[in-house]
Amino acid sequence: MKVAVISFYLMESTIPLVKHLSLSGIEVDLYSLLPYNNQNTFVYDFSSSPQPIGFVDAKVMRKTFGKRLCDYLSDVDTKVFIFPDRKLQMLFFKDLYYAYKFARKIKKGDYDLIHIIHTSPRFWFLINLFIKKEKIVQTLHEVISHEGRTNISSRWILRLLIKNRIPIIFHSDVSKQRFIEFRNSVSSKQENEDHLVMIRFGLFETYYCFSNETGCNEKKEKINILQFGRIVPSKGIDILLEAVKILQDKYPIHLIVAGSGEPYFTFKGVNNYQFINRFIPNEEIVSLIRKSDMIVMPYTSASQSGIPMTVYAFNKPIVASDIAGLREVIDHLKTGILVDNLDANKLALAIETLLINRDLKANMSENIKQKYSDGEFSWPFIANKTIDFYKKQLKNKNFAENL
Repeated sequence: MKVAVISFYLMESTIPLVKHLSLSGIEVDLYSLLPYNNQNTFVYDFSSSPQPIGFVDAKVMRKTFGKRLCDYLSDVDTKVFIFPDRKLQMLFFKDLYYAYKFARKIKKGDYDLIHIIHTSPRFWFLINLFIKKEKIVQTLHEVISHEGRTNISSRWILRLLIKNRIPIIFHSDVSKQRFIEFRNSVSSKQENEDHLVMIRFGLFETYYCFSNETGCNEKKEKINILQFGRIVPSKGIDILLEAVKILQDKYPIHLIVAGSGEPYFTFKGVNNYQFINRFIPNEEIVSLIRKSDMIVMPYTSASQSGIPMTVYAFNKPIVASDIAGLREVIDHLKTGILVDNLDANKLALAIETLLINRDLKANMSENIKQKYSDGEFSWPFIANKTIDFYKKQLKNKNFAENL
């Protein structure tokens, strides 16, 4: 079977997927699509030397990737394509030309199946004009905004997927259910679910390529509590700050909040903290995780998150709110602590539970190691389940299988 994986961003999970698809015997080519005005995937970054629209030169790509990431992807033919992301009224025909150019490259590959991961407000529509829809499998990272502001283009994408009955992979049960609810709200046609599947994503192994440390065993006088990622109100950082205030007179807590975005909170009353309010490069993320005692995710809303798959790569436990998107990936008292009906007092109690119980924390680290070496969160399992879904869709569409 020959497969093209086309990914709009989300390379932290896409790269391990294609790596393990290849190890499972699939001939897979990876196409990383980046908008011209934001050429940073969080795994590799062209923004310091922006590339022109079109396919990135192979030498430039390898230099930007670095040796360790190139070695990791050595069995996968990888290409990066920069697409235009202009406003709707500007230079439409030029945008259409680049979509046609990209689609023509895909057609020349004579792929049995085309797996598109994530979407874009505009270029996703354009390439779909030129690629045979019956060959497409789509992965949806988010279905509707968990912040309640699903935009028009996202709704159009969902409607097009529903109309064409495109096979879809989701990464959480809650995302799949949200899609079904949306479909039922816009269509009265009864559908079975054989073209929909929930497949997890595993550890973000790409972060190993940016780790220059063997560990962090030095004696520490402070307890490092880390919250990182894009700063938006749904992350509950204000609740975390109140929890730290409750604990800081009992424990030498050093709070680290790291990520870009507009602060909606104040550190007033927090004794010891570091606020890194900017984009955090990979090497720095790895260093922060390694030096942390725990990661805290007091989210008020989430359908899923890549944070657990990042920190679990380094066997760090998580304290998080007990909401649908997080309870699917965090096992209470096994790989972390889930806080029901989140407030500052309950969050403080959960954090303190890990602080005073070293055996529990050590057991969690060991459980994390075991969980992601086998089972539904391990990449070999994920790759095999993805291949099974590919085969099922090829059979459903009556395509000849080259197995």
